[in-house]
Amino acid sequence: MGRTGIFWALLAVTLAVYGVLVAVVGPPMQALANGGAIPDLRITGYDAADIRALLDGAEPGFAEAYARVSRSWDRAVPVLFALTFGYGIWIGGLPRVFVLVPILMGLADLAENTLAARMLLAGPAALDPGQVAWASAFTVAKWVLFPVTLLLLVTGLVRRRKADKEVRT
Repeated sequence: MGRTGIFWALLAVTLAVYGVLVAVVGPPMQALANGGAIPDLRITGYDAADIRALLDGAEPGFAEAYARVSRSWDRAVPVLFALTFGYGIWIGGLPRVFVLVPILMGLADLAENTLAARMLLAGPAALDPGQVAWASAFTVAKWVLFPVTLLLLVTGLVRRRKADKEVRT
């Protein structure tokens, strides 16, 4: 299996794990949130009032369930995305420094998950606005870096395909 084959295999595993997170783990989390927006999904971020409202409206056990998911499935997903997208950018022939973009995205996602779990477990009365601000900043960073990562990945894959065609002709 060549480099491109390794990339596609990594992508298949990444998408399968992400699919489980979204299709199997996500709906029970949404149900526990009673329709409240889960911090990870708030593209524009959030503040302490948003988190307090989420916690006040959520079912008992929501914070614990979120923390369990953030220590398992939602730990695997950012690592897999960073590895897969970084490898795709690497083999795409783009400047190596661009591999840092998916790595930073993955690190932002991991930091977000850790901080969000802590703030949710603290409960609405003990929310630390500074911690909420950091968690929100990491959430926004993840969502800003995601399309940049995709653009770099597609650009690299197009370049790789073009180079492979030139070698064959």
